[in-house]
Parts: sequence; C-alpha cells; structure tokens
Amino acid sequence: MNVDKITNRAFYTINLKLRKNHNHRDATRQEYIDIVKKVFNRKIHKPSSNGKHCIIRTLLDRTEDGNVNYLYGLLAQFTYFENKSWFDIDTLDVDLQFQLRDGLFPDAVETEFVFDPDNHKFSFITKSSIAISPYPVRAFWEEALNAVKDEADFIHVDVVTSQDFIVELSKARQIRRLEIDLNYSNSGIGSITKDVVDKDLKRTNAKNASIVITAKRNEGIDIQNSDIIKGALELSEEDGEAKARVINENGNLVDISTKKFPKKDFFNSNSIYLLSNLFEKVRQNWPLIKNN
Repeated sequence: MNVDKITNRAFYTINLKLRKNHNHRDATRQEYIDIVKKVFNRKIHKPSSNGKHCIIRTLLDRTEDGNVNYLYGLLAQFTYFENKSWFDIDTLDVDLQFQLRDGLFPDAVETEFVFDPDNHKFSFITKSSIAISPYPVRAFWEEALNAVKDEADFIHVDVVTSQDFIVELSKARQIRRLEIDLNYSNSGIGSITKDVVDKDLKRTNAKNASIVITAKRNEGIDIQNSDIIKGALELSEEDGEAKARVINENGNLVDISTKKFPKKDFFNSNSIYLLSNLFEKVRQNWPLIKNN
C-alpha cells in the first residue's frame, strides 16, 4: 500500500517583470497570464545552460470564483543538439545518413511549478534527482518572454536571492567596493527604506540604475550609515543583483555576489496537495498588497 507521506519540499523563485516602454503603467495580472500562455502555446524552448534548453511542458489554470488564481504545470529541461553528423564510436566513422525524428531530444527532466500572476513570481520545486537550478531557468524565461512580447514591452527577469549576501557583508572586516545594479521593481513588500528607494527610482522612469561605491584608501565602506545603500541592497534581492569586494573574516580579499545566494524556500506537503501548498507558501512570502 502506497502512503502519500507529507515531506519537506524546497523551491526557488524567479521574478518575471513586464512593463511598457512608453508609459508608467504596470502590466496587469491578465497581461502576465497572457504572456506566459503565449510561451506555452507556441512551444517556445530556449537555452537554459550550455547544451540545455527548457520548455513549459504543461500549463493549467487554477480558478476561484471564475477567475484564474494561479497557473501551474511542469517545466522540462533537455539536452538540445543539431540532428546531423553523428559519430559512431564502434566504427570510428562519421555517419551523415543517420537521423533521429525531428523534435526528439534526450536527458529530459521535469519539475512542478506555480506562477502567481499577482506577484509575477514563477516558483519551481527542486529535488536532489532534478538538476534544474534557478539561474538557467532565469536564462530560459528571459529569452522566452522576449520572443513573444509586444514591441512596446520590455522584460526583466531576476532570481530571488536570500539575505545571505548582506550577512556576508556584515561579517566582513572591510568592504572595499560595492556595486548594486537595479531594474524595474514590482514588489511593494519590504522596509520603508526599500520603499523610498524603489519609488524614487520609479519616478525617474529608468529601466536600470547602478550604484558603485569604492572605499577610501585603507578604509572600509560603512553601509549601516546609508539609508540609500541599505534600501538598494534590499531591493536587489528581487530586482537586480549586487556584488562586492571585501576583506573577509580570515583577512582575505574576496569577491562575493548575490548570484551565490539564490533563495531556497521550504514547505511541507504530500503529493496530492503539492501545488496548492506550494502556492500557499508563495502567497505567504508575497502577500497581496491591498490598495487603500
């Protein structure tokens, strides 16, 4: 008898962002639903890492009161190659005649995902048996969305990262250089300082912003005395990236980056309620913002 046990599951989250080039209007939840469905319906597959492509294999709606609450399905990754010039290891010959059926690719793995159109978050489950990591998935989404977007749209895709980068900064003996690259935000969740920096950047109508801070000779950068830097660092966790050169606890000069710290979240679930429990956890992390 098979028992559907409740086990601890892990997932990563990708922040998808769609905005118009010629106005300040954020894309609507329906526009997010439509563009994700375009990627699925057109069978868009794009590079995720060296020799690998990703594709949305299945996509379904979870509705509530007649409205789409979230999208869910399976993300597949496979080895992609051109179907020609096969090498025969037994005869040591190049076989120019052999071909597989077009569209057939090996080494496929797949994992479950949910997409929250309100917070524009694509969250996918990771397990030890599935070698799909967040930055290859980010690469896939960036190319796939750009392949189907309207000319008036622009796309930003970011991996949600943890606070471990800021922790590493706080443990360093000195921060010698700090670079923060920010792009369009759609979050609205965070500290007052983050909110101030976010709103100020949006008022400039900029696609991107970069902050570069270098320390004085033989001194370190004191980030605790700057609300702008603290707010920008918090913003970079979902809407950009940051990197730094620091003298670490051991006295070594090292480079660190938010790319080393993708945020892995956890939840408990059995298989039957896997996707609904995943979505519930996503909504715990990014609750809906009620307009006054």
